[in-house]
Amino acid sequence: MLIPVVYPPRDPAPPPQFSPPPPPKSEEPAPPPPPELPSTAPATEGDVPWMLYLLRVLGLCAFPVGIVIAGIVVLLGLEQARETLLSLEVGSAQTAILVFAFGLWLLLAWYVSRLLLDRRFKPDTLGECMNPRFADGLRRWLPRGLILGGGLPIAIFFLMQTRERLIGVALLGVTAGLALFVWKRRAWLLKLGTGSRLARWLALDGRREAIALLEREDRMSTPSRVLVTLVLLLQWGVFAALVAWPEGTARAIGSPALVLLAMGSWIVFGGILLTYVPKALIRMPLTPLPLLLFVAFAPLNDNHRVADPERSAANAIVQRQPADAWVQTWLRTAGADGKRPLVIVAVAGGASRAAYWGSASLARLQDLGEQQGVNFADSVFAISGTSGGALGAASFVAAVDARRQAVDAANCTPWKLVRDFTGRDHLATPVGDMLYPDLVQRFLPLAVAGADRSLGLEKVWTHDWPRSLAQQCPLRPTAHPNPWSAAMTALHGRATDAEWLPLLAMNTTALSRGQRVYQSDFLLAGGDGIDLLDPSLGLEVERMTLAQAVHNSARFPYISPAAAVLFKEAHKDEDNGDTGRVWDRLGDGGYVEASATLLLSDLLRDLEASGRLKACKPEDNCAAQGILDRSRLRLLLLVNSSSQVDDWLCRDAPTAADAQPLDGRRYRATHMGLNEVVAPAQGILNSNGARARDSAVELIKRIGGCGQVAELRMPALPGRRQPSMNWMLNSASRELIDAALLEKLNATDPAVGAAQAQLVAHLRQVKGWMLQMK
Repeated sequence: MLIPVVYPPRDPAPPPQFSPPPPPKSEEPAPPPPPELPSTAPATEGDVPWMLYLLRVLGLCAFPVGIVIAGIVVLLGLEQARETLLSLEVGSAQTAILVFAFGLWLLLAWYVSRLLLDRRFKPDTLGECMNPRFADGLRRWLPRGLILGGGLPIAIFFLMQTRERLIGVALLGVTAGLALFVWKRRAWLLKLGTGSRLARWLALDGRREAIALLEREDRMSTPSRVLVTLVLLLQWGVFAALVAWPEGTARAIGSPALVLLAMGSWIVFGGILLTYVPKALIRMPLTPLPLLLFVAFAPLNDNHRVADPERSAANAIVQRQPADAWVQTWLRTAGADGKRPLVIVAVAGGASRAAYWGSASLARLQDLGEQQGVNFADSVFAISGTSGGALGAASFVAAVDARRQAVDAANCTPWKLVRDFTGRDHLATPVGDMLYPDLVQRFLPLAVAGADRSLGLEKVWTHDWPRSLAQQCPLRPTAHPNPWSAAMTALHGRATDAEWLPLLAMNTTALSRGQRVYQSDFLLAGGDGIDLLDPSLGLEVERMTLAQAVHNSARFPYISPAAAVLFKEAHKDEDNGDTGRVWDRLGDGGYVEASATLLLSDLLRDLEASGRLKACKPEDNCAAQGILDRSRLRLLLLVNSSSQVDDWLCRDAPTAADAQPLDGRRYRATHMGLNEVVAPAQGILNSNGARARDSAVELIKRIGGCGQVAELRMPALPGRRQPSMNWMLNSASRELIDAALLEKLNATDPAVGAAQAQLVAHLRQVKGWMLQMK
């Protein structure tokens, strides 16, 4: 059966329309109408809510927005980063480069976000906002806001300082200049004459209407491609220079400028190569790719290793003697009179501040002793150091050794040598390694040992020592090799019966175990900590250098990362979970306690157990028997934190041997804002400092009381900024420390306070010891 189909009738064809004839041409063509301002552009309402549109814009500009925010948080939120900014010298080349890097960072944040927002990708992931005015304002002011939001906080931070205020003026000028440029840029571009050279170079002739109406375009202009390429070449040039000449390049640029240059390169790389180009070519961004690669390759690219054999000493660590055997050697060196005091030293942690204060304090005492005809170093039995204190301890011992090999020993003073060495910029090189070679390593599926940023500090110390010697203390041609690249025990191995060198002990932490680890020139049979060089552990550390041992004590993330200690042979006991080659990872010794006193307590306990330390009677003739009379013990505490009067445990340096230490801090009032939030974190951090204080009190009691103790604490000066702890000291910080140790600060001045008087009293205490050292 057929079903008829009826189609609807067609609409009648529209009548033909005729256009009016064009007007007659005039002799002079009329000028083109001026482009309409963006505010008069017709608004087309879309279907995207303003909140969703905002989230889409922020997602598209994740790299420029996120890195600007991260830069502010890192530079101004972290204390060590702020100290790095304030370590700059006004008028120096590093400061000039910082101003350039600062402007480049802000300019790239604006430019990359503008390129992303000006491009109409396919598919259009932004869409049309329901509030066109909000969308236009967001696209216009978000890139501009990155300049003001990133530039003003840092500029204001410098303006609030006294010494660095001119740096703030320069940064504020850069921020204002860039803000004016991006605000007036469109108006200036539209005023360029048609066909002018600059207009042709900027490809403006076909884009004037789009620029005026703030319209999104379908491609990146050629000038933009050229500028992006030049910026990438600049950044890769910095990368290549840091690989080829790490120390020279990093120190010339400076740590703050390196951070800003790196953040600028991340903005371009992430915003253009990971967002713009993929969206244009494959229609999806690769914004999360770095995070995915970082997490996926983390198990494969760990290149942080303690004492890598390829970068360690040529010779192995010599067999070490027990501490009681070294006491007998020291007694023979000290002479048979049995009167010379034996000094043990604890140098507390604190990065560059601890290194400078610790080494300069010991060198100052060496000078004071020589003024009285005494070699102070001959009476120092052992020095225990933590973090930067380990660098200070090793620097002093190396300086004493260098003086014995100097061409002109009279002019080769430890005071000049250690201040030159520990006062150098040790920060820029590891920062450059962290931000460039080691950062690239984090996204590779294999470990590149040479890219380990933690090698930066070891290289700096090893290379800087010969430079300091050349300037302050030229050596004889027959001098020993560089101690920083030799095995850790090689330095003390140069001591003789006639020329003693203090024993060294550097404290570190096994992070997985949470235990104290030490590296020392001596053996402790009853020590509570773990001896890293103990052969029974079977660890691959037998060729560890002095620089590596000091660095293990000062591995404070994230500049200097925790590093793995490997077994010589992998463990395969799967039943007990004992598999693999990693024994543990070492971190800063201050994680356990920063005072460096725990090891000295172990040392005294070990000497007591062996019978080499006891209270002797005059008729015992202990010295002839190789026994140390307890009355000859002296303790020197070197603390670099800014101290008030009641921070001294032995107030006014009492002479009574049995005077007990007093913890004056327990009587202070305390204040804690937002205690519901910050109490747990502050409790954990402050407990670490209190543990160090308790350890120092215990050691003072074990040694016999305050009459045998001297505390050289850096005095707190009201209104003066304390030196930084970031492996870089500026001249003002070094001058402040020098003035305190040289007793040039007026102890009676109310502005200085009584803290300097305490330091002077304890220096006088050590001078009294020197009378017994003759």
